[in-house]
Amino acid sequence: MQTGQVGWADSSVRAAGRRNRFFRHASPYFLIFPSIALMAAIILVPLVRGIIMSFNSVNIIKQGEMHFVGLQNYAQMISDPVFHIALRNTAIWTLGVVSLQYLLGLVVALLLNEPIPLRGLFRGLVLVPWVVPSVVAALDWRWIYAPDYGILNYVLSSIGVISDPLQWLSDRHLAMLAVIIVGVWKSTPFMAVVLLAGLQSIPKELYDAAEVDGASMLQRFWYITFPNLRYLSMIVTMLAIIWTFNDFDIAYVMTKGGPSNATHLLSTYAYLSAFTYSDLGYAAAISVVMLVILLVFAIFYSRMLTKGNELA
Repeated sequence: MQTGQVGWADSSVRAAGRRNRFFRHASPYFLIFPSIALMAAIILVPLVRGIIMSFNSVNIIKQGEMHFVGLQNYAQMISDPVFHIALRNTAIWTLGVVSLQYLLGLVVALLLNEPIPLRGLFRGLVLVPWVVPSVVAALDWRWIYAPDYGILNYVLSSIGVISDPLQWLSDRHLAMLAVIIVGVWKSTPFMAVVLLAGLQSIPKELYDAAEVDGASMLQRFWYITFPNLRYLSMIVTMLAIIWTFNDFDIAYVMTKGGPSNATHLLSTYAYLSAFTYSDLGYAAAISVVMLVILLVFAIFYSRMLTKGNELA
C-alpha cells in the first residue's frame, strides 16, 4: 500500500473516531431534548407570557389585547388593602399548615414506626386524606362545618363544649382556623410517610447502644432520631412551604376568600382578579410577586440547607 493511501486510511479512522465520540457524548442530549422542549412549552412559555402580561393592561373582551402600562399593576398593589390582607393571610396559612403538618406528621411517623398490631393496615389508611382530591375534601369539610347539620357542631354540643352552633366558615375569626385545619388534615399523610421512610433508615444499632447506656426515650429522640431526620426534614419542609404557599383549591372551594376577605390568599385573589374582575394584568402581577417571594425563599433556604449539610 502506498504512503498516500495509508495516510488517507489513518485520517478516515481518526475522523470516524471523532464522529463516534461526538455521537456518544451528544446522544444523551438528543434523547432528553424532546422532554426539555415539552417542559419549555408547558412551563417557560406561560411563565414568560405571564411576566409580560404583568406589565400590560389586558382586555379580555378584545381577545386578550394588551396595552403596555409599565409598573402600574405593581404600584396598584401598594395601595390595595385586599392585596395586603391576602399577603398576610397567605403567610398565616403557610406557617400554620406547614408547622402543624410537620408536628403531626412526625408523631404519626413515630407511632407507625413502632411494632404495633395491624401496622401495615394503618400505614395504608393514613394515606387516605392525601389521595382524596382537594376539591372533594373541601366540599366534604364544608358539610362537616355546616352550622345547622354539620357533624362537628353536633359533636361539640353533645359533649358540652358549645351551647350554640359555631359559624365556622361565616365567622371571620374562625374561618382561617377552619381552613387551616383542612389543609393540615389533607397534607399531614405525605409528611408522615416521608418522615417514616427517614426513621426506617436510621440504624437500629444506635438505639440499642443508647439503651444500653441508659438513655431515656426523650434522650434517644433528641440525640439520635431528630439529628438523623434534620436534613430530610428541611427538604420536605421546603417542598411543603412551596406547595402550601401556592395552594388554591381548599380556600377557594370552602370560602372563596370570605368572609370579609378573612381567608383570601394570594392565589385566590389572583384568580378572582383575573376571572371575576377581568383584570388579567393585575392577576399576572400578583402571580409574579408570588414567584419572586418563593424564589427568594428557595434561594435562602437552599443555602441554609447546604450549610447545615456541611456542618453535619
